Amino acid sequence: MIKTKIKLPDGFLEEEERCGFLVTRKMKEIWAVELDLLAEFMRVADKHGIKYMANGGTMLGAARHKGFIPWDDDIDLMMMRSEYERLCEIAPKEFRHPYFFQTEDTDPGSLRCHAQLRNSETTAILENEHSPYATFNQGIFIDIFPLDAVPDNEEDWNREWPVAQKYYERMCSCASLSSHYSAKSPWVKRILHTIGSPFFTRLAKYYFRKYEQECKKFNHQHTRLLSLYCWGYKYKKLHRLRADHEETVMMPFEFLRIPVSKNYDHALTEMFGDWHQFVKGGSVHGGVIFDTDRPYTDYI
Repeated sequence: MIKTKIKLPDGFLEEEERCGFLVTRKMKEIWAVELDLLAEFMRVADKHGIKYMANGGTMLGAARHKGFIPWDDDIDLMMMRSEYERLCEIAPKEFRHPYFFQTEDTDPGSLRCHAQLRNSETTAILENEHSPYATFNQGIFIDIFPLDAVPDNEEDWNREWPVAQKYYERMCSCASLSSHYSAKSPWVKRILHTIGSPFFTRLAKYYFRKYEQECKKFNHQHTRLLSLYCWGYKYKKLHRLRADHEETVMMPFEFLRIPVSKNYDHALTEMFGDWHQFVKGGSVHGGVIFDTDRPYTDYI
């Protein structure tokens, strides 16, 4: 039996068909845990005046479905880097068990380059992280992404993104010897993991900091574009117009209301083209071990 702080509307967990897609009770239970996480996040963010908005499929779901895209299983939020850093400062004091605010600082080895709010009494283990090495929190989560400025000057862009990418690749290489990434690696890596994990963990965090510094390098400028996902610095398809992220409106999302870009029509068109058209698919995560009744520790 799932446990949530928020009260679920009568019948919310019942199986139903939406847009020709069957939403099972299991999916509804996952949604319920994520909505509970969202409500707790909004409570803390609103208490401290932290500005945020729906991102990606969550924005699309709010605009087109007034809730989850029927075949989706996650919630994504985004905010400017300055708001994100404020959130990281206050989060450890505000979120209490079973809620856990996860970053590389609060949970070394998770190495996400963004934050996640998790329910520690549940399970959401990504396929490539199902490993005895992955001892970080793997409860059901919502994603919280920082937005960074992308330089307007093409020369700055061409000079800086390879530097950022270098640090990111080094971070991942070190992490492969200190965390879940080594689960399926050759035996030599397994030995190195065993004898050198603390060293590589520290080194991975060092390169993570260097990478993060590069991503923030132009935040003092009011640039035309923003970079979504800290690790997507070089991928132009992940860039967003700043003008689409300066004002929000409140829109229904299941039985809650969330802030969405005031220019959501333009923002969604930039991301998805004709966003009114249904393109059925699975979760972007794929192959996730979900359990709303048992904690992730039962699986690792």
